[in-house]
Amino acid sequence: MEINNEQLKKLFDLAGLDAVAEEANSDDINKALILIERKFVSMSPNDVMTVPAEFNILIVDDLELSIYQFNQLLKKVGIVPTVARNKIEALAELKKKKFDYIVVDLFLPDATDGLELIEECIKLREAKRTNKIIVMSGTDDKDLIEKCYKLGIDEFVPKSSNWHDQILKFITSSLTSKQHEDFFKYSINDNICCYTINKFNSQKHIDLLIKDVTTSLYTGFTNIIFNMENVKIFDDEYTTVFTTLYKMCKEKGGQFMLVKISESVRAALTDAFLDTLIPIYNSVDLAVSKLEG
Repeated sequence: MEINNEQLKKLFDLAGLDAVAEEANSDDINKALILIERKFVSMSPNDVMTVPAEFNILIVDDLELSIYQFNQLLKKVGIVPTVARNKIEALAELKKKKFDYIVVDLFLPDATDGLELIEECIKLREAKRTNKIIVMSGTDDKDLIEKCYKLGIDEFVPKSSNWHDQILKFITSSLTSKQHEDFFKYSINDNICCYTINKFNSQKHIDLLIKDVTTSLYTGFTNIIFNMENVKIFDDEYTTVFTTLYKMCKEKGGQFMLVKISESVRAALTDAFLDTLIPIYNSVDLAVSKLEG
């Protein structure tokens, strides 16, 4: 879609960017979009919930808008990445520390740089200096994509409108089967995540749960099921947690459901009028069937 000069002027005014519409280029537009997004982020700090960083991540990309957008998404789930804008900067960062994940834009600005960087990353992985290598690109060249896999990359993500979400989902996928002392979570499908709750009796447990659910929501699991069969005694001071989780899922267009709750949990929900908002089922299978039906 073409943007006329009048629209560009309004865009620059909203961003507070000193640029002339008639002389604007793509870099000016990207800068304006970044400035506007920063304004919205600063206006709604309560929307940002974080989890403890699980990984060291290196992003290698030469497009500022892509870097900024992915950076913001990672920060929302508590991951602060390292950024390099070319092969030389990336290699310098790789000498400083070990990275669990390296996200490489194949064209830096051409595929030669990207492929050479991938080869270096593979060598470092063999020396146990790196772990997973993810390549992103807008190319549909099957031979080039196949070459990346033959070099040894772990994932290729097309640079489409939701590429940030796809990479984040791949990065955090190892958590979906991770056993915690407090809970065990696993994915039912691409948008349903189930938590078997083992502990629900301290603020520490609650904070960990909310943070982990936040990660699940930001990686596409908009429907969250809590299996409460192991929680026999419930302190009603934690009832507001269910309100928080209900709102979080609703804001993402999904549902928060409870399964196999005890009488103490049911009484607390009734007292807070939450039993009319939060669906309660006798089994995970029944809850899943309601979501998929």
